[in-house]
Amino acid sequence: MNSFGKKNLQNIKNIFAEKTGVIPDTRPCRHPGRLAAAAAALLVCCLGMPTLAYSMFSSLSGDDLAISAVYEGDGVISVRVENRSDKELNFESRLKLMRWSDNVEIQPLSGSVDFTGTKFQAHTDGIMTLDLSEAYDMDALEQPLVDDHYFLVLTNNNFIFGQDWMCTVEFAESPVQTVQADPDPIAPAEADPALTEKIMEELKPYFADYISDPGERNRLALEYQSLCQQLLGQIEGTVVAPVSPMELTMQDSGEAVLFDSTVPSDMQLQLTGLHRRTFDGYGKLIGASDLEQALVLSAYIPQKQGDIDGGVDIPLRYVFIYEADRVQNPQDYAFVRGQLLTFEQMEQYRIYGDTRYVCYDVTDLFYSDLRSHVESMVSQRTDVYFDEQIWTRIQNIDAYYRENMGKLLGYR
Repeated sequence: MNSFGKKNLQNIKNIFAEKTGVIPDTRPCRHPGRLAAAAAALLVCCLGMPTLAYSMFSSLSGDDLAISAVYEGDGVISVRVENRSDKELNFESRLKLMRWSDNVEIQPLSGSVDFTGTKFQAHTDGIMTLDLSEAYDMDALEQPLVDDHYFLVLTNNNFIFGQDWMCTVEFAESPVQTVQADPDPIAPAEADPALTEKIMEELKPYFADYISDPGERNRLALEYQSLCQQLLGQIEGTVVAPVSPMELTMQDSGEAVLFDSTVPSDMQLQLTGLHRRTFDGYGKLIGASDLEQALVLSAYIPQKQGDIDGGVDIPLRYVFIYEADRVQNPQDYAFVRGQLLTFEQMEQYRIYGDTRYVCYDVTDLFYSDLRSHVESMVSQRTDVYFDEQIWTRIQNIDAYYRENMGKLLGYR
């Protein structure tokens, strides 16, 4: 009987990715003896995966949320969730309680965690309540940690990558003071006035302010889409819409990278995230409709001093993807964040192309100064830690992907 090899495993991984929209870990296996068992598990998962997996809430599909946790005492945690997606989000009644310093899971003693309020409709926010009192030794958890923190991992689909969500939780009074209690978000027009001036005149009001209320943000987005349809319908020429093919993504180069010297070498890539998003960091539509998405490379930064990575992502690089057979006339138009450009003008941003797709890194159309952009993103949050070490991390991530993103794009 022939032995089970890497080629067989890769074929099954391809099937798994096609069925679920999730990319299995492709790093070299450190335990070759487990290769067949891993493949069998993947195959069973593929065969049993319903078609509805395509529509589940996932960061890989561009869905986004904001999440934070507060310990109320007696084992009860209040988790505030803001669903920023067009899809309903349903958390499973499962969690992992982890420690930041060594990424080790705190094992429950007995019993189960009681979950209340796990469903969140599109563009709503609310509170999910977790009662850990029957499952964990709360007296031990409530002891102060020294330069360390706990965090929760929650999921809406079996902790699969893209469907697991982290947030810090403090069971004891923390001596570390973070940012101001009341955030004062920096508006897009204030953060980058020169870039705002390049936006089409009729669309400038949409990009002027930062809107924190999800309902109002959604209402303005609908008005913006209607105005875009009206304006673009008057253009003499063809406006080509971007696409978001799941099969085209960013590959792991396999090379050792160093973004932050304070983080273990095997966790460097965990400081970055790749998303398909409809909105930019201000909650503004990136295209002319909520059907248009960009491939967004983000940097993760801590929520508290002492965190290794953290649960706050800062969008850094925006890539628009177009079907190659639609980009034939250099005088056709692309519409990116309120700006109309010919593909002749877009050529300066081109980073990848083949017979199927052409990709453009249009980050310069989203912000013109990295420091101002990062500070404006940080200003939206009260649960974020930002210092010069974190700033160096962000610069390193941005520089690496600005140089290499085109080389890393490829098919699953």
